[in-house]
Amino acid sequence: MSQVWLITVPNNKENTTNVYNTVANAVGSKGDSQSFRFEVPELPTGTLDSLMALSDDLNKIGTQVENVVRKIERQYVEIAGETPKPLDVNGRAVGVTIQRFQWDHAAYATSNSLPALVSMIQSKTGSAEEELKNLATSYADKNLALSNAKRRKVVNFAASDFEDFVSPEEMARVEVFNTETLLTVAVAVPKALDAEFKAGYFTIGDQIAAFGGPDWSSSDAVGGADDKFGPKLKRNAVKGSPVVPKSAKLIKEDNEYALYAVTILRGHYTAGYFTDGVFTAGSFVDYLEPLKLAFREKRYTLREIVYDQTKAGSVDSAIRDAKQEVTQAKNTLVQWCRAHFGEIFNAWLHLKVIQAFVESILRYGVPMDFTPLFIVPDLKLEKELKAQLLRTILSLRPELRPRKGLAAAEEEEEGAEADSLPYVFVKFSLVGAASTTA
Repeated sequence: MSQVWLITVPNNKENTTNVYNTVANAVGSKGDSQSFRFEVPELPTGTLDSLMALSDDLNKIGTQVENVVRKIERQYVEIAGETPKPLDVNGRAVGVTIQRFQWDHAAYATSNSLPALVSMIQSKTGSAEEELKNLATSYADKNLALSNAKRRKVVNFAASDFEDFVSPEEMARVEVFNTETLLTVAVAVPKALDAEFKAGYFTIGDQIAAFGGPDWSSSDAVGGADDKFGPKLKRNAVKGSPVVPKSAKLIKEDNEYALYAVTILRGHYTAGYFTDGVFTAGSFVDYLEPLKLAFREKRYTLREIVYDQTKAGSVDSAIRDAKQEVTQAKNTLVQWCRAHFGEIFNAWLHLKVIQAFVESILRYGVPMDFTPLFIVPDLKLEKELKAQLLRTILSLRPELRPRKGLAAAEEEEEGAEADSLPYVFVKFSLVGAASTTA
């Protein structure tokens, strides 16, 4: 079942059962086409002007409500798995709901005006659409968080947090200095450059560290006024690398990188001095940042070691937590779709019935005296079925026959729009068509 026609036929004071049987026989004569009768309650008609205004709005409102029903169905199909349980309406397949349609007086009391009933359907649909949007956004956010957690699992020695790929046991084997003079750092080395690194890492940045100064062993006047310990001290006379030789220790390696621990000198202090009785304090010259740049020029990445043992393995925990949250969000969304599809589908079907009622009153007049029915056409015989319907209805109600005559009317009926037919005809594609009829 993928298409449904909702038609109404004026009774003209004839018994509605006779009218239905005549039309149903005509429908049944065309392949697998089926028809299903239902009852329309006595709805308040209001004024002619209000009916005409409502008629103009119903197509647009119907499209909006249908879109929400389809959004729910589409969302459900996307996340419910390969063979999801078909969506239903109060435990019934959508096809069965068409076959056994009954007006829901509890949800849509006929004491309300037609505009009020339509407004209730719009409000219910709007609320459902907003809820669906929020749940779908939450589900998407949870999936994004899971993707981010999985990306952390893809280790990059040059950028990933150490806790994400270095175990506490591996870290315990590394002697880490963090003193006033020494600092242990990590260096990520591309495997292709590993041999080159081990051969010369302790020479990198050979213009960074200052090793010049007085010869303390031969001076009896340490700090004395011999112009050797104040601003004239040539601390930068001798330069070298701040990397401690033979300090490189392998922490971990993979197919792309080797990660080493290397100890370096932190820096040096410049001497303070007096000028005209005013003391100027010395300053600290930090070697770390210039050394990072020197290592980068060699295509190595020097990183400060920041390791929190309590966070070790946290990426696996984050992935587990993110997967659980995705599952919870998915289950919530699936359950919501199953619970609300039927409610909004039913609202949409009631809107179609209201539309057919309004068009019937405008076309046939008051009081209400027509037979409504759903038709599920055999689409292979759609043209023949429409022609048969026209002949049958015009034979029942000759007063509906156009002045040009039956033959001319049948010729035009093949491509006729609903507004040009002599009876009310509302066609729509069935949402949830994957559901089977019973």
